[in-house]
Amino acid sequence: MKKIIIIGNGFSAWSVANAFLNKNVQITIIGKKKSIFGAQQLSPNGFKALKKLTENDDIKNIIYEIIQFQINSNKNNKTKNLRNFYFNEFDLKYYSVSREMLINLLIKNIKNKIEIKEINKSCVGIIQRNTEKFDVLLDNEELITADVIIGADGVNGVTRKHVCGTTNIITKKVFRGISNDKNKLLLKQKTLELNFSNYGHFVSYPFIKNDKKYINYVFIPNKSFQNSNKILDKLKSISNFSSVNWNEGYFYFFEDEIQTLHKNNILLFGDAGFSFEPHLAQVGNNIIEDARYLKFLLDNNSSYNEIFENFSINTCKKKRELKTISNIVGISFGINTFTKLRNSLVSNFSDKLMSDFLKKVWYG
Repeated sequence: MKKIIIIGNGFSAWSVANAFLNKNVQITIIGKKKSIFGAQQLSPNGFKALKKLTENDDIKNIIYEIIQFQINSNKNNKTKNLRNFYFNEFDLKYYSVSREMLINLLIKNIKNKIEIKEINKSCVGIIQRNTEKFDVLLDNEELITADVIIGADGVNGVTRKHVCGTTNIITKKVFRGISNDKNKLLLKQKTLELNFSNYGHFVSYPFIKNDKKYINYVFIPNKSFQNSNKILDKLKSISNFSSVNWNEGYFYFFEDEIQTLHKNNILLFGDAGFSFEPHLAQVGNNIIEDARYLKFLLDNNSSYNEIFENFSINTCKKKRELKTISNIVGISFGINTFTKLRNSLVSNFSDKLMSDFLKKVWYG
């Protein structure tokens, strides 16, 4: 029985753990548990992959359907609607899900079927004995032996450095918040909203958690305000978002181009392997999709080296395309000059153009 160690204890780790169900392996998850916040958008590719990965119809109990995509411009506390797009008119199924409930679903799904060993420690190093045996060094100096290592410990993780060496990482500031404001919940029923402002762009959408409805907010400051100490004051000055309790955080992505996701029997997964800006809402969806693809490869191949090579080649190709598109979208969202031109272009998008673009992103 192969010993699989998954380094990380978040969304990526539990997603990839589900790929190894019924594979006659012993799985150990190493990583300190973190608090889980907010919600995740589920576009058609992510929703379809989640159903196949978990082979579980219970996901219907935790997801919330989004049927409308609304794009607005906010200036001087006045909101102008630029366009509305209805997913269901183009047979596009779009949902939101509480991140906490999503991770709990993944944990429950695998623990109901196999025994998982969890170690609430940090990995501080990987020692390679030979091409097929490794020792994982914990922060208490304990060594754990593995046949296969899956690195799901993020962009700054130990596994990324072991496989790829030093990487140039870009950091961008992001603010997140949730609200249960009843009036806004009534106004935002089943609506994904994108709002442009002079300070950056806002994304908001409703979700459910334990049968209660909330609105998930994300604000990404534009380039001019990424390092501003007054950006929170600017947020509070916009009446639509002044009541949100904003939490400051960061997202990270690689500047340089990754060539491979594996080295011997070590596979980089999720943000540890390939990260890009979140403007397409495809980072989380791609993690689920990648776990489903890895599950497919495990079902149809016996050699881990062959599986990891195929996974690396095919996922890197797709991610490079998504990264390029996401960068372009991020630049257009963050424009604080030529805003009239951007707003005019958005207002004049045809439904077909919008549909074709979304399908390219969601279906490749």
